[in-house]
This record gives sequence, structure tokens and C-alpha cells, in this order.
Amino acid sequence: MGPLARLARHADVTAVVYGLAILFWGFVTWHTLQWRISQALFGVIVLGFALTVYCLETIAEAFEEGEQRRLGLLTLSLAIGIVTTGYIVLNFQELQTVRVGYSTTIDYVIAAAFIASIIYLTYDAYGLGFASMIVAVIIYSQFGSLFPGWLSHAGLSYERGLEVGMLGIQGVYGDLTQVMGTMVAPFLLLAGLIRLFGGFGLIIRLSFWVSQYVKSGIAQMAVISSMLIGSINGSALANTSITGSFTIPVLKSTGIKKQQAAAIESVASTGGQIMPPVMGVAAFLMADILARPLIDIFIAAAVPALIFYLTIVISVYQIDRQSDVDVSVDRQNLVERVPELGKWIDTDGQNRSTVYTVLEVTQFVLPLVVLFYYLAYVQTTVMRAGMYASGVMVLTGCVFTVFDNYYADDSSLQASGRDAIEKLADGMYDGLHTLAPLTIVVAAIGLLVDTLFTTGLPATLSFALIDLSGGIMAILLILTMILCIILGMGMPTSASYLVVALLVAPNLIQFGIPELSAHFFVLYFAILAAITPPIAPAIVIASAIAESNFWKSCLEAIKISMPVFALPFAFVYNPSLVTDSPSLNTLWAAIFVVIGVFVLSYGLNSTRPFPVLTRINRRVALVGSQVFFTVVGILIIAVPK
Repeated sequence: MGPLARLARHADVTAVVYGLAILFWGFVTWHTLQWRISQALFGVIVLGFALTVYCLETIAEAFEEGEQRRLGLLTLSLAIGIVTTGYIVLNFQELQTVRVGYSTTIDYVIAAAFIASIIYLTYDAYGLGFASMIVAVIIYSQFGSLFPGWLSHAGLSYERGLEVGMLGIQGVYGDLTQVMGTMVAPFLLLAGLIRLFGGFGLIIRLSFWVSQYVKSGIAQMAVISSMLIGSINGSALANTSITGSFTIPVLKSTGIKKQQAAAIESVASTGGQIMPPVMGVAAFLMADILARPLIDIFIAAAVPALIFYLTIVISVYQIDRQSDVDVSVDRQNLVERVPELGKWIDTDGQNRSTVYTVLEVTQFVLPLVVLFYYLAYVQTTVMRAGMYASGVMVLTGCVFTVFDNYYADDSSLQASGRDAIEKLADGMYDGLHTLAPLTIVVAAIGLLVDTLFTTGLPATLSFALIDLSGGIMAILLILTMILCIILGMGMPTSASYLVVALLVAPNLIQFGIPELSAHFFVLYFAILAAITPPIAPAIVIASAIAESNFWKSCLEAIKISMPVFALPFAFVYNPSLVTDSPSLNTLWAAIFVVIGVFVLSYGLNSTRPFPVLTRINRRVALVGSQVFFTVVGILIIAVPK
């Protein structure tokens, strides 16, 4: 067995990645405290780490599955990534100060190889669709003179394309990649630590406790847990997989139809991406694009996010009223019905002391308090606030783990300490494991966006959309909605938001719509692409877990989430809903929107027709009442207040 084969063994790769995780987070901590290198160079190193980790893990996967072609391409990409990162780091100052606007032959060769590897890794991680889009943009940039009408442009030379794509420390190394290192990475570390120190288990138990005191409580458990876990996890697909593995069986076990269970989970998981503090990484990218403090984005996102989940709660309540749901389910019986809950709900420890519960909650609350203290009061950098919060999470997590093992479970002090260290290492690994593919796809988007802006297409597209709408805002918003959903299909939140924020949102701003309203408009529709047919990846996962028909699940998801599709229009016509300075106008608009949500949800999910119309025909009466309430609900949500 050769060295590559030995390295490709899963255990060996995992050990190497764990070592890289410790090295990487040590480097990030050093940079946070010392700030000895430029942000651009820091972004180069972060992308190098991300590419290395992703390649190592996928090489192990390809080796185990016997995919020789993929194994070869991944190995080549790994070698190119390591060589390129080393070359750029060693020649960084010269590239930034001396070789500006021109490069050597070796520069061009390395740049072309690295860009090709980024495109391939994007294809490997996220499929053919997004990689094809990048290739199409590159072809368009090189041969712009061959395109007709307003698409035509002079075309970039081969050398100019490589300068824009990489050598000018833009494109794959541009601002977006740098944001991943300085703003996103610390929060993914914090999320990984929270998850591995038991935060998700606490959320599930909290959700179960709340569900016992709420009407349709067992069904609402899926909504609450998906909201809280999704706000940390920040990925619709990952959230659907994690929480869906137990919430969907819970919903089915209580009498809810399997397609409805899949729909509830997929919609609730999607909403986690607009709930602070992580927001699927979109909040950090939005803060950078708009040059606003991150805390302002959190504040602006809070009211819409709460309305989003209230929408789901109302819809689930409507579904619950029509279902033969068994609400008399205690903790022990629930675990017996759904074994997947066993690792989250500890039935033996349900009578733990109040002190224990307070300590368990405090270990996760303290890091969040530190985070918001440094963001809102001290107003330090996002990177520093995130790393300080992560440092507190390490301290509280390790202390509580030792306490839990030593005092609650009677483990030895040595074993308790070892368990704490293992959880710490797992959390660091989880953070880097999540960061790696996201950084690669964001680097690819940086390449796509910088190349497109060099061609002048975004400005041309802006004028074309406004011209097509005839200057009518409602038509422009509908066209923008369709474009955002199309661009967001099958893509992670960070990728889809970046594309629409940089290419589509400026159209709305140019039309006179406030920046925050415009960006939240495109963000919501880019996110809703995850539950929009025909691709709807979140529903694909949820329907597979529920063993339900995909199209029936899509229909139920649309019925549940239809009020959310109307909500972004309210952002435009009522900008006070998405503001960093909430006022009485915000409250007033929110109340009307909630009323509209209730009316719309009732119209879509109710099976009770107008009594007066039932004398004609019950089916006609039902359809008529649903259409009436749906139209009224949309009008209440969208019209200016």
C-alpha cells in the first residue's frame, strides 16, 4: 500500500484533519489577537486551509468508494491548492506592489490551474449546475463580442481574465473570501462548539418542554427545535437532516400525514437561515456588502424572522386541528415511539436538580451574552467578538462537561477531563469541516461576480429589468422574485444570497427601495428556493425521511409557506419591518402583517367553507372561501401601512 493509499484511509485522514483544525483555529486566534498580517493575505491562507481539508476528506471518501477518476482529480486539486497557496504567500508583497497589472508566465499557469481546481471542487461539492454557471460566465467574459444586443461587450483577454480572477488578489481571493475568514469562521467555530458540547440536545429538551404547554404541542416541537437549531446550524439541508431525523417520525407518530410532516420540517428548517445569530452566513455577508455593523443586521432580521416562524406555527395549528393527533405523549413514550430521540432526550435524568439545569443553560447563554456585548456595546470587530465568544464557550463547555461527568455520572476526574478535551477537539473539527466547502463555493462566487462586473453585465441587466417592468414596482418585484428563486435553486444560502445580492439587489436599490429592504427581499427568495419545486432540495431530504411523495410534500410545503412568499413584499412596501432602529411603526406594521398571515394561512389550510355557499355546492364553497381568504391575506400583508 502506497503512501497516498495509506493517507486516504478514513482514520488517517480524520487524524490529519483534526490536526489541521487545531492548527487553523490557533492561527485564527493568533490573527485575532495580534493582527500581524493583512486581511487579504489572511484570506489566502484561509482558502488554502479550506481547500486542503475539503480535498483530504473527499479523497478518503473517493478511495473508500473506489472512484478512481474522482480520486485522481481530487489529489491533483489538493496538490495545486497547496502549491498555489504557498506561492501566493511567498510572493504576496510583490504581487500587491510590484507586479500590478502584469504577471509572469508562471503566474498565469498557476492562476489558470488554481481557478480550474476551484471550479472542479465547486462541482464536486455542489453539483454541475453551479459549476456550469461559472464556466458560462468565463466563456462570456472571453467572447463577449460574439453575443447579441445588450449582452455584447468587447471581451476580456486571457491575461486580464486571470488578473481579475486571482492574480490581482481579487476573484477567488477577493473580499468575499476574506469575509469568510474574518467574519464567518469564528461563528462556525462557535456553532460547532455549541453543538458538540450538547447545545442541540438542550434545545430538543427545551422544545419538548414548551410543547407540553402549547396547543398542538408535539407538532410545534418540530418548529421550535428546527428554529433554534437552524439559527445555529445555518443550513436548510443540514438542519433538515439533523432535526428531521427525529421530528418527522415524531409528527408521523402523532397522526399527522407523512407529506405534511415532511413539509413542516422542510419549511421550519429553511427558516433557520433567517434567524439570528448565524442566518446561514448571510448576515455576515450582508454586513460586509452594505458596510454596516453586524448587530444592525441582527436587529433588522429579528422581526421578519419571528413573523416567519409565527407563520409556520399558525399553519401547523391549522393542520393539527384537522389531524387525528395524539397529544398525550410523555417523554418516555415518545422515545419508545421514536428511538432517534434517545440521544437527545435523557429519560433517566428528567428529574435533575434546578441547579444542574441552570448550569447547563448557563454554559450556552454566557458565550452569547459575551458575543452581543462585544458587538453591540464595545462595538469591536466581528472576528474578535466571535472568537471571544468561542473562547468563553470553550471554558464553560469544558467546566460543565467535567462537572456533568464527575458529579452527575460519577466518572473519574481524569476521564471527565478527557471527555471535555475530546468534545473541544470535535467542536474545532466541526467548525472547520463546515467552513471548508462554504469557503470554496464563496471563492467561486467571488470569481463569478468580479468577472461579471468587469464585463459590465450587472449594470446592463439592471437597466434591462427596469425597462422590462415598465417602471412599475410590483412587476419589478415579481420579476426579481422569479430571478432570485431560479438563481437560488440547489445552492447553499451563502452562495445564493451572494449571487442575488450582488447582481439583483442593486436593481431594487436603483428603483428607490431602501438597502435593507432590498437585500432582505432577495435573501428571503433565495432561501425559499430550497422549498420551491422542481428542485426543492430541503423537501427532497424531508420526503425521503418521511417516506412520502415528493410532489405531495411540495404542495403541502407551499400551503404552509405561502404567507412567507408574500412577506418580502411587505419589506418593500413597509420598510419599517426591516430596520436597525425599530419604532412604533415597526410594531404597527408587524401587527397587520401577522393578521394577514393568519388570514392567508386560514384560507390555504382550512377545510371549513362559507356556510351560505354550501347550499350551492360544498366543493365550490370550499374553493371560494379559500380564494377569498388567500387574496385578503395577501393584501393585508403587502399593502403599505
